[in-house]
Amino acid sequence: MKKLNVKITVVSIATVILLFLGCKKTDLLANSDKDYENLPQDVKQSCVVTDAEFKTWFKGGAVTENGLVVPANSVTFGHENNCDFYQWSEQMFLWITSPTSSGSYKSGGTVMESPVFYTVSAEDSLHNRVLTPHKPNTIMSAVSNILQTGPNRLPIVFDKNGKMFEVEPQAKDETVKDATNKSVVVGSVIANANGLPSFIDTKGKAISRPKAIIENKVHPENIVQEFKQGNKTILLDSKGDIIDTEQGQAGSNGALIARNKSLVYYITMVNDVYAYFLTGVKNMKLKGSHFPTTQAELKNILAYAKDNGFATPPDPNALAMELKTSWVEVKDLPNADSYIKIKAMVPVYDKSNPKLWKLTNKTTPTTLALVGMHVVGSVAGHPEMIWSTFEHKKNSPNTAYSYRDVNDKIKQVKADSGTDWLFNVNADDTVKNTQKMTVNKNTIIIADSLHPESIYKPNVKRIMAWGAASNVEPNPEDKTPADSNSEIISINNAIHKMLVGNDIRKNYLLIGATWTAGGVTPNGFSYPYNGHPVTVGNAIGTGRLANSTMETFFQAPNSNAVPNSGTNAVTSCLYCHGYSLDPMNKTGLSHVFSDIIALPTN
Repeated sequence: MKKLNVKITVVSIATVILLFLGCKKTDLLANSDKDYENLPQDVKQSCVVTDAEFKTWFKGGAVTENGLVVPANSVTFGHENNCDFYQWSEQMFLWITSPTSSGSYKSGGTVMESPVFYTVSAEDSLHNRVLTPHKPNTIMSAVSNILQTGPNRLPIVFDKNGKMFEVEPQAKDETVKDATNKSVVVGSVIANANGLPSFIDTKGKAISRPKAIIENKVHPENIVQEFKQGNKTILLDSKGDIIDTEQGQAGSNGALIARNKSLVYYITMVNDVYAYFLTGVKNMKLKGSHFPTTQAELKNILAYAKDNGFATPPDPNALAMELKTSWVEVKDLPNADSYIKIKAMVPVYDKSNPKLWKLTNKTTPTTLALVGMHVVGSVAGHPEMIWSTFEHKKNSPNTAYSYRDVNDKIKQVKADSGTDWLFNVNADDTVKNTQKMTVNKNTIIIADSLHPESIYKPNVKRIMAWGAASNVEPNPEDKTPADSNSEIISINNAIHKMLVGNDIRKNYLLIGATWTAGGVTPNGFSYPYNGHPVTVGNAIGTGRLANSTMETFFQAPNSNAVPNSGTNAVTSCLYCHGYSLDPMNKTGLSHVFSDIIALPTN
């Protein structure tokens, strides 16, 4: 991979999509690709791919329309700057979404549908997951929601100031500490004379100045305890403060619906190297302190696979990869030809009660269109993995952002407007992303205050275009958010120009990628601010990454708070997926690793 003299960046919470400059917005259903402007073309070319190098990405050494791309070599990965990470992300996305009907894949679909990848099931009642191999003439299964969890594997919420918390669910005989620091069992929570929650013990007496007793160990100061006051959720922290959250976010799990009235569906996958590594670790035949990053570690995994009758990976140098993908149904989808599609089984809901959709035991086959993808993989020198995300260009509008042009001048771009978005009916009227649907076990609940039909009018935005907070130096090597943004815009421009013809992958954008400086253990914070007096955040690149179809309601405000306040300081992939490089640890990088049952062996 050709190295460029480019600065390391630090973008964040992945806000992205193509920026429609000065273009008249039309209705989504009436609009065509010609109505859309390209990304800023006068951006400083701080991250590009040469024509010669791009040709090597394609099998056979020539760029072809919708042609098969080979994976980046993660074993020999070595970086001089951020651009190497962004190039890796782009090549992996093009590989994963490549159509293939011959050769070692034998799938007839895309690479992600081939035997190289396994579908990770949803958790069963015992919190177990299984790996389903991809086989010819079979289709994958999708689920209708994903649970947002923090470093302790607990649901996460934002308060009204933008600070993130994890939520410990209320247990039977839940206790709090009273004013004397004594543990007291909570009998109930009622509204007092001022309408505020009052905690009552089992004898009917009010508990004086109750404080939550937090059991989980990773950053307990960012954890709240859940209590019920009738149908209302009360969140109490260890200082005795009641945390006020946005509607629908009190430890809840949101569902998202698109303008074509399709739920957003999700499929999690891992590749063969990941699956074999996991199986070897769980059978105590391989060391599992971190995901593979070296040729020697890969060699041990391949030897284990051979000894146990597993198929030889066609692309072992991709190392361990995990994908989280988001999809909508193709039915009534505008510009459907601009999406990568698969066949999948989706769950069926009983919608006879328009405010309460109940999951049935039925599924139905359908065609799904790709709207988002997290691409995560281990590479040489980075056991914390590279975390990147992609979105379809017509998903959601951006808020305002800046970039640096070819003359080294910083330019400002206004927030996107108009009505031509799959997840937003009118960007001009969108003040904040509002969670309208909450998933509780097997039921989707429409917020009481909303008319059922309002769910079909989504109001999603990407809060930070290209992931950099607007008021902070993103990275020691990128002095302004504009510099960081320019790298992502630049690499997207380069890839789109070199893809030929009507390559369907032109319709997808890299939102960003994050990793840690030097490949060290993630400390849960993005550079430069944190919630502690000493620790500097070590998540760099686009260090506050998010995807508007997957972290829709967990995007922080487009600014950083003052240092050490903790507010808005922890919004990073590596906040929830951090603190440990041990994948056997439930607070480790991969939240599915500990739950997946090993593959059967000979």
